[in-house]
Amino acid sequence: MGAPEHTPNDELLGRSVRALLDSRRRTGPSDICGVVDTVRLLLGAEQARVHVADYALNCLRVLTPAGSLGEPYLLEGTLAGRAFSTGEVVATDTTWWVPLVDGRERIGLLELEILDARGQQPAVHPDLSAVLVLLIISMRRYTDVWLRTRRAVTMSAAAEAQWDLLPPLSSSGPGVEVSGILEPAYEIGGDSFDYALNPGQLDLAIIDAIGHGMSAVLMSTAVINSLRNTRRERGSLVEAYRQADELIARHFGNSNYVTGQLASLDLATGVLTWINAGHLLPLLVRNGTYAGELQCSPSKPIGLGGPVLQVAQETLQRGDRVLFHTDGITESVSPSGGRFGLDRLADFLIRATLDGLPGAETVRRLSAAVGAHVDQGLNDDATMLLVEFQGADHDLTDPTGHGSRTSET
Repeated sequence: MGAPEHTPNDELLGRSVRALLDSRRRTGPSDICGVVDTVRLLLGAEQARVHVADYALNCLRVLTPAGSLGEPYLLEGTLAGRAFSTGEVVATDTTWWVPLVDGRERIGLLELEILDARGQQPAVHPDLSAVLVLLIISMRRYTDVWLRTRRAVTMSAAAEAQWDLLPPLSSSGPGVEVSGILEPAYEIGGDSFDYALNPGQLDLAIIDAIGHGMSAVLMSTAVINSLRNTRRERGSLVEAYRQADELIARHFGNSNYVTGQLASLDLATGVLTWINAGHLLPLLVRNGTYAGELQCSPSKPIGLGGPVLQVAQETLQRGDRVLFHTDGITESVSPSGGRFGLDRLADFLIRATLDGLPGAETVRRLSAAVGAHVDQGLNDDATMLLVEFQGADHDLTDPTGHGSRTSET
């Protein structure tokens, strides 16, 4: 085979990437806007601005060079919001709205003002926006500028600790997509989730620590890090449960506990394996219909001691969606006293699936729907983690179309 041919666009991209990297070397980590301005020059734009998505994924706010904060604005009803929610570039006669996405996680938008934008698509801008995202991700580790812009309202210290504990809200790998969200974003307490896309499998957990505020966050932090430790040491789900259980009992006392679901999805076979630590059951959407809750006998909550009563398994089919959630979703109460409820939750998932909404947008809209139902603020933490199994190369379905369920004790 001969050497691959290089097009003029390839050469332009190479020069542009080198210019961006040089810009990064010449600027401090707080000067993200300096790198954005390099993108403006490379694309021949009149202006370039980055709009940062807030923690709740309801608002956007412009990142400014001086670090001063303008007013956030709602996504709904704006061209910027359309680009953010669809993940597609939106253009007017003079402006491009380009989604900034890290893998599957949407972090904001790049606004480009270009004369006759519809007829003059900036050369190689999808690649440049991807490089810009990578630079932003690396720079924001060393400065508060990005995270200050990300807040729409004041954040509690407990929520600050919880958000620093989280993985990215959305990610994907071969055959799987995972998306999560926390509410109330700026006052979250004991709810948390975690996941890791490891070779051949997705490991995940969702937890709910008793209580509120910093005491609950300290427990959830201890559990998440204990689960990570067991996972990284290649321990089993049972070992992960036992280690976390002992840690909570030893350091927080027998009156404190954490409920949760600890799970692992084999990406080659579609087998989902999980332990129910006294938590709400996950929901399954299959073939565009609600297939019910995935059953697993509850072991005691983490910290209360006791054996693992069941390690449940479900063979997922291509396109299956599994939603892990905390009770703040179904038990959120409207001003008239009505609960959001399991039926409403299942109906929303079905409609989102039939509408073809990606997982990240599904949980964002579902979180907004829960907030709209409550109207005056959530009475409890509400967390979701949605897993969509997109299938391995071979067909995983059984002849009955119902999957298979087994368990160990």
